[in-house]
Amino acid sequence: MRGRLQARTFLRIVLSHFPAGCDNTSKVTMALPSDEFLLSALAKGDKEAFDHLASRYGSLLDAYFRRRLPDDGRIEELRQETLLALFSMLPSYQERGRFRSLVFSIAYRKLVSSRRSEHPTAGLTMDLPAPARSLEAFEVRKAIEEIPGPLREALLLTRFEGLTAAEAGEILDCSADAVRARACRARALLVRRFQTKRRSP
Repeated sequence: MRGRLQARTFLRIVLSHFPAGCDNTSKVTMALPSDEFLLSALAKGDKEAFDHLASRYGSLLDAYFRRRLPDDGRIEELRQETLLALFSMLPSYQERGRFRSLVFSIAYRKLVSSRRSEHPTAGLTMDLPAPARSLEAFEVRKAIEEIPGPLREALLLTRFEGLTAAEAGEILDCSADAVRARACRARALLVRRFQTKRRSP
């Protein structure tokens, strides 16, 4: 019983330090022009429409990369690369699913490419930008970083970026069921690591 309570407490800590990603269907965003409206305006020659899209997704992309990378200067660079790639492909864009899925698909590819070319680093540090800079926040982020990549990405995309399992599956090239299974295993690993840490002297 005590173990289950500790596990639930740990998950609450995790979620408090990694707030869910913004969803385009939120009340705030619904009051603004939709992605579809802006894409339609862009197709008709409204150049400012992309500025609105870039402004809308800029902070989401920053959060996406910040959750996955140390604070080594790459976040802004990858955000700019993602937006540039997005702008380049928009003339031939044909709506298939939600536009947000496309944005994060590009971001994911940029992230993978950056990791392949990166030099060894010291990894996570206390200087990582986070909602809270406490030791507890650092330990939570470190625990998530230690989860195997495919499981970690499924958890981050669905819980913290606010994507559905189907949308995350498009990015990770797997089924929605596989995404749900990976996210479930990721949560189980987090709990297990926490319980092991609590038992250690």
